[in-house]
Amino acid sequence: MKVAARFAGLAVLGLVSVLALGGEVQKIYGFKGGVKVSPAAPVAKKDLAYIPPAGKNFSQSWTFVYYLDDGSGGYLQFSTLRLAYAFKQILVHHAYFPADGPLVYRKEILSTSEVKWEATEPRLTMNQSYWSGFYPEFRIFAPLNDLYANLTFQSLVPPWRPGDGPVHYFTPDGDWYDLVVPIPLAAVTGTIRVGSKEKKVSGFGYMDHNSQTVWFLTQVQELFALRSFGEKWSIHFLDYWPPPNFGNQRVSWLIVMKDNKIIYATDKYKVEPSDWVAEPKRGRKYPRKARVVVEDPQFKLVGEIKGVKLLDVLDVRDEVPAVLEPAASKLIRQPAFIRQRAEVTWKLTTPAGEETAPARGIFEYTIAEKE
Repeated sequence: MKVAARFAGLAVLGLVSVLALGGEVQKIYGFKGGVKVSPAAPVAKKDLAYIPPAGKNFSQSWTFVYYLDDGSGGYLQFSTLRLAYAFKQILVHHAYFPADGPLVYRKEILSTSEVKWEATEPRLTMNQSYWSGFYPEFRIFAPLNDLYANLTFQSLVPPWRPGDGPVHYFTPDGDWYDLVVPIPLAAVTGTIRVGSKEKKVSGFGYMDHNSQTVWFLTQVQELFALRSFGEKWSIHFLDYWPPPNFGNQRVSWLIVMKDNKIIYATDKYKVEPSDWVAEPKRGRKYPRKARVVVEDPQFKLVGEIKGVKLLDVLDVRDEVPAVLEPAASKLIRQPAFIRQRAEVTWKLTTPAGEETAPARGIFEYTIAEKE
């Protein structure tokens, strides 16, 4: 507990440094090469590599998302963070959403001595937890106290990335954010155990790897994300707006997969949220519905997203000791990741005709408003 409090205190101090960027509006240089079905720079093993945290600010994460046949799902993430030179954190955490019942969340905070990277397979080990493999098969093992996961992600779609290189802030070679999607779509099998209750699971999955030289919550003011899975169609998107001093210019991508093949990708679409309600922790508003629209004459897409169950409100301030929360609140007023189980109806219109595709998945809304 003392170690966690010390980390949190350093994080707040680091936050002051990170946010002291001045009021000048900066420019954003989007994903190099643009968002398209087949980027010129394919995803390779080296793009998943562990990079020891260095410099003033650096973070990276490997995030596995799964949605299972019984309606349960989860996020399993390996991450590293360095803020303002002084603060470092290495973390494995797993949020499991049962089909019925409350969220089960477990995490393990580690030291650099407990991290091992093997490039050949590749394999990232953090204490007893690890992920390993590359297209077409990845394996994830995470024994976090009474929440145990041993999963295989069998890729159905080759790796993808939204462009040929990272987003840069302020200058063409300035601070950056990069993302690759080693698993756009996978068949997931394995075992999950909560306490003494163990079950075999199957379903769909997704995984991305992101890295950046700025802290995530300073480059994102508002974010919408969806991973949706269907029998024939799977459609994912990420859409965020940086705050004014980070350019206030939208960064986004959307991919459409049919019969295990990416058939369309774009950064030109609209997200129209609605049905705003208050979450139970601190009363922040989040949308239970959203409409997604692509107005391409060759590929028109309309998606109706409906949140059917609030799964998780992950609040950054919950990791900060109570004595430091007033300072944190002045820097980041509403830091929260709000996730819902969602049902989606996609309507697609192409020169070949019209098709309606139902899907299910996890809809995420992130808010990090500054005062």
